[in-house]
Amino acid sequence: MTTDNNKPNYSWITRWKSHCKENVERAFYKWSVDVSSGWLYYTTAYGLQELAAGQDPATIIKTRSLGMLVHAAVMRPIGKLRNHIARRMQVTQESSLLDKMKVNALATVPIQSVAYAGMLAGGMALSGHYDWKSSLVSWGLGMALSIPHSLVYGPFQDSYRNLFGVQPAIKKTENSSLETYAQNP
Repeated sequence: MTTDNNKPNYSWITRWKSHCKENVERAFYKWSVDVSSGWLYYTTAYGLQELAAGQDPATIIKTRSLGMLVHAAVMRPIGKLRNHIARRMQVTQESSLLDKMKVNALATVPIQSVAYAGMLAGGMALSGHYDWKSSLVSWGLGMALSIPHSLVYGPFQDSYRNLFGVQPAIKKTENSSLETYAQNP
């Protein structure tokens, strides 16, 4: 499609794809995609959990703010760990749900348990509201839900990565067509 003066008029989708393609190999770009996916998912999910656990709203705001800083440090390593574990375990989109769950849980739960405890303690310190009981309930709830969260976050991160042109950790096999299945019964 062109305009009256014969200059190309690219759609926003074309411009978006071009932007992603130009930046996809940059380390900062990959970092920003993984970090922003963590911000979007975990800030919302854990904020609601903390509210349900009875945390003071001021403490939740401080904890979530601190969480965004922590995510800036840990979400790219979690993303890279998901890539590594999926590659080592040879897990693809065609793998069993259980194998995909293992990749996501192994990459997120160990890092998340330590980071979340620090975020809750930091949130209390920053707000000046030391409520150890609700913090322990929040941490317990967070750890009890960390595996289900990792099961949701893994596909969320992969979809988010696809949106920005970054390779997902759990990829489709290269030859996942009917021809492949016919050749390899």
